[in-house]
Amino acid sequence: MTTTRRRTAGAPIALTVAFATALLLFLFPGSADMLRSGTAAAISALRALGHGTLAVNPGFAAAMVVTAVTALLPLVLAVASRASSPHAVLTRALLTTALVVVFAAASAVRATEPWGRFRDVLLAGLVGAALGALGDAFLQVRARAAPPSARTRRNVVWVAVGYGALIVLVATWRTPVDSGIDPWLARALATVHRLGLPTWLDYSAVEFTANVLLFAPFGMFAALFLGARRWWVGMLGGFVTSCAIETVQALFLPARTASVDDVIANTAGAVLGVVVGVVILGRGHLRRDHR
Repeated sequence: MTTTRRRTAGAPIALTVAFATALLLFLFPGSADMLRSGTAAAISALRALGHGTLAVNPGFAAAMVVTAVTALLPLVLAVASRASSPHAVLTRALLTTALVVVFAAASAVRATEPWGRFRDVLLAGLVGAALGALGDAFLQVRARAAPPSARTRRNVVWVAVGYGALIVLVATWRTPVDSGIDPWLARALATVHRLGLPTWLDYSAVEFTANVLLFAPFGMFAALFLGARRWWVGMLGGFVTSCAIETVQALFLPARTASVDDVIANTAGAVLGVVVGVVILGRGHLRRDHR
């Protein structure tokens, strides 16, 4: 009984600490500026490595930092509460969303452009909250996810063959595959900027995000074929495959540019896909148990 009470009390304690940290961090004079300066310095140091490392604009790089930090909150709450029901995952996602709103509001208090700061932090934080909730669900279902069925594996193989052909085509095309859509994309970005979306959502940000999404099926197919116990294979395979693609482009395709950013984005996409695949297997197992 005592252990149960302690676990139940863990989530409110973690939530209180998170709220207090957010308020101290952003309401204490100079703390927000120090955080932004430190982030900018870290980004500049990574850019100095060359080879396209963090070639994205500073605003998008800072948004990625906010997203990464926010994505950890549901996992921290999960460790504190140790509750494993689907309702607990949803509750932690809602708590994280509430924290993001407080986080964004607090960061905008001393900003020269309060609405812009609030919008930027809120957007990046909500993406992080969604990714954190997905990671939370992954941790809850990984241990009890059922092995993929023979039918699932057959379907994955057929779809993966077409997907693999697409990856090879995109990777070995003599010129950048997006060279023909530059004018259209520029007009689309100008439109979304007029609608109020952040200006850091530019071409480099879209390209980075597209590379993440391009490799998400890689990790998902690996998880659905190999099962949840070999979840790490899809992540490692995505990294190795991306490195191989960038090496081929650097050595044999002079019109293409090899980039560390592409490896980072592709690997992140493979990780995302693995998480989605394991959650699919786990949710399927839970549905069968309730029948």
